[in-house]
Amino acid sequence: MLIEFIFTSATPAPLAWTELEVLRHECERRNKIEGITGMLLYDGKNFMQVIEGQEQKVLALFRLIASDSRHCNVEAIISNPIENRNFKSWSMGVITLDENNQTQQVTELTGKSKKPLSFKLLNAFAHQEIRIDALSHT
Repeated sequence: MLIEFIFTSATPAPLAWTELEVLRHECERRNKIEGITGMLLYDGKNFMQVIEGQEQKVLALFRLIASDSRHCNVEAIISNPIENRNFKSWSMGVITLDENNQTQQVTELTGKSKKPLSFKLLNAFAHQEIRIDALSHT
């Protein structure tokens, strides 16, 4: 079964751009092999990520991420079955929400008249309409 899995996490310390690039390259390489697609947003201290793929592979990846020292306070938010991928051309897109504010890339899911839930959550996070601590189950 194909699923979309959305989670949030924080970083123990802010990541430099070079560290974020290393993370992106690692994700792209692994995700291409595993057939996983998705989007990662980073605001300087928090991540929100959507990963899509076969359920077993996505859940295995989530367990790996949860044990990665670059992530803390990892919280699963949503796991939904999907018929089609929303980020099919991105083995892992990364958008940073810094002073250059590259959020325009999030708003462009071409050919979609009805935006999927993953898009709505990413867009709200990108525009600071939701806070990670507000989504936490603690």
